[in-house]
Amino acid sequence: MGEGVVSTCRFCDGGCRVVGEAGDDGRLRVAPASPEFPAICPKAAAVDEYRLHPDRLTVPLRRVGERGAGEWERVSWDEALDEIAAKLRAVIDEHGPEALAVAEMPLNIGFGGVTRRLMNALGAVNYTAPTQLCMGNTAQVHRAVYGWFASPDWARADCIVYFGQDRDMQRWPAEYLQLKAALARGATLIEVDPRLTDTARLADYHLRVRYGTDAALALAWINVIIEEGLYDAGFVAAWCVGFDELRERVAAWTPERAAEVCGVDAELIRQTARVYANAACAVIPWGVVADMQVNSTSLLQAQCILRAICGYLNDGENVSGPALGGVVNAQLAAFEMLAPEQRAKQLGQDGPRAHPLLTMCAAALYRDATARAGIPYEPDILGESQACDPSALFAAMRGEGPYPVRAFFAVGNNTVMSYAGQQGIVDAIRAQDLVVVFENWLTPTAQLADYVLPGDMWAERDVLGPEFDVAPVLTASYALREPAGECRGWYEVAKGLADRLGVGDALPWADARELFDWRLAPIGKTFDDLRDGRPVLAEAPARGCFLTPSGKVELASSALATLGHDPLPSYVEPCDPAAAAEPGRYPYVAFAGLRERASYNTNFHQMPTFRAQAPEPLLLINPADAAAEGVADGAWCVVESAYGRVELVARLDDAQPAGSVRVPHGWWKPELPGGLVGGLSAACLHNDGMLMPDAEWNLDPVQGVPGLRGTVRVAVRPR
Repeated sequence: MGEGVVSTCRFCDGGCRVVGEAGDDGRLRVAPASPEFPAICPKAAAVDEYRLHPDRLTVPLRRVGERGAGEWERVSWDEALDEIAAKLRAVIDEHGPEALAVAEMPLNIGFGGVTRRLMNALGAVNYTAPTQLCMGNTAQVHRAVYGWFASPDWARADCIVYFGQDRDMQRWPAEYLQLKAALARGATLIEVDPRLTDTARLADYHLRVRYGTDAALALAWINVIIEEGLYDAGFVAAWCVGFDELRERVAAWTPERAAEVCGVDAELIRQTARVYANAACAVIPWGVVADMQVNSTSLLQAQCILRAICGYLNDGENVSGPALGGVVNAQLAAFEMLAPEQRAKQLGQDGPRAHPLLTMCAAALYRDATARAGIPYEPDILGESQACDPSALFAAMRGEGPYPVRAFFAVGNNTVMSYAGQQGIVDAIRAQDLVVVFENWLTPTAQLADYVLPGDMWAERDVLGPEFDVAPVLTASYALREPAGECRGWYEVAKGLADRLGVGDALPWADARELFDWRLAPIGKTFDDLRDGRPVLAEAPARGCFLTPSGKVELASSALATLGHDPLPSYVEPCDPAAAAEPGRYPYVAFAGLRERASYNTNFHQMPTFRAQAPEPLLLINPADAAAEGVADGAWCVVESAYGRVELVARLDDAQPAGSVRVPHGWWKPELPGGLVGGLSAACLHNDGMLMPDAEWNLDPVQGVPGLRGTVRVAVRPR
């Protein structure tokens, strides 16, 4: 590693740009790539603590004994790949390529497109990623309204509307610095959040809505803006369709009605709607809160409508469209290799567990629009435009689908803990003929595998990014160290499998560098040309080109209507049927997903530096509620829904609204025994997925994202 090598920290999804240098002791040091914009958090400084951790996986492992027994033996890479390919070929020959499923997180492996290319060459269509309930699904709702994803222009923003975001220097530090800069120049902050968070304390307006009622608030804002004539009539007339239908829909959503639903003051709703509409450059940045509700589609659609009718599209909120220069991830994926009859087999497009918005049948609705814009490939925004539905996938893996799924790969993804209905996912993986995991750690998912393949980590790999298609830009990150032990990069693994499975021609590049140069050749660049760290801008469709079926902003979405769903946003009161059937048994609304400072999703619990900051999984509960249940601060307690139970340490928290509790996401204890006997290192004792079902009543009907905020009700008692 030379001095000042540029890379991208992937200890979270913030993606802070860093430079790496060797210290006097030989240890790796990282610093912000731009001293003028010091977006970096303490996790980045722990790069060697992570990379050289004694529990890190550095050799391939093969299961011995029963699945989940925790018994392993070391094998060579060639042995592992030979055996995996032979077993996968047997599954495909017996059940067809649709019997292979993959759950992958591209950010954790440094690649987008490669896995899809291998799958498409085989004819495999059942792919999912955690972005299904974290930004990837947002992108598909944006697509239904605009044709592409909208991104805020932070440099100009004079009004910021946050739905539940709580940013600081440990949680998306780059955005936190942008927020602070906007506030320093006089921008207004509107925070929609039931909790009184640190970010809410910075806000000019704080709307403490009931959990899960955000969509009702957004509908009332639209009502005020239309009824008071605050919308941009010129933009609406020239660029939007469906305005009259929208006006009729929101007429019933007066601030008074929304106030009753949301639990906030009607005049505050009116006032904040006016502030947003009268701003010069208002933005609604993405936030995961909107992605994990049963009303997610309606909330996201309402946010899109607010941007549009107030005239902020491409004047504060930029809709760039897919890149036309360089080979992006979707082009690399080469979806054209899939025959129509294979596409039709993708799970979740129809049937009893149909949630079509993120599937291939929805992607097909935009083909004419992309062709009109001269885009020569099928876009895949944030890796979720061509994905199967997780609940349908896990059901098929358990034998409850239209056909069997018998082979499962988890690639840089702790699948067991990443979705609702955790016990059902465990059962699904246990039912497989072949389970392969590519990982840094022996995670709860890896503990159920037949083969665990040791992957490199972000400081050990070259990356041509971004790993998801969202904006017409290409970036480069360079390895700061060689991979530890026998760890390998994902391209080497994918190519090794492709060669053994008889589809080696689909991955003809000798290594990742050769692939990167091929991707950059159309714009006359090589991977080494990007070492200065500056992004390369690619071409994009003309500004104001909306890649919807109509070619305009669809306030009433034709895509949603074609898929058999309401083309306009609405609001449905969340309801836990088991709790409704037994009034009083489950008195508290459960909220999951508040991002921890000391960890990232399921990662970092094995790191001493950060585990010391958060040694146990915490239940946040209002002091009055804790007193009513006899739960003491710092004491272990049991949290139980009608669908499962977890054990957590109570933290009395005045910021937590009465009648609700916060349960943590991603908690397991790597230091505890693994396997089924150990509850997958206590993942089955502490993780929120044990409380939240993937039953249809708890899923957004269009996207299939689970209701983790405001739907499931729980009881709390001392342990």
